[in-house]
Amino acid sequence: MARAVAELRSWPALAVSDTRRGTAFAVHGTEILRLTGGDDVQVRLTAPAIDRLGPHLLDCDQVQACRDGAWVVVHVDAAPDLDLLLALTSVAIKEHVA
Repeated sequence: MARAVAELRSWPALAVSDTRRGTAFAVHGTEILRLTGGDDVQVRLTAPAIDRLGPHLLDCDQVQACRDGAWVVVHVDAAPDLDLLLALTSVAIKEHVA
């Protein structure tokens, strides 16, 4: 997870904050990533993006839906999972930039 945090901290579109719950990343003031410890990362994709990507996300064991329909949880425990997280972070950024 340290590699993910280091990579994401270098992205100019993301603002990082360390909270009581963990590290969070935001775009234009909207939180889009939550790292709360362990190997799970919450990603705010938005409901429309999740609908578009739904068939692909359902086939991926590393991604689970959250109760809030705008968020998913990505389990990152190997290099391909990090690539998936970075790709979904790109989607989240695009969804939150006008």
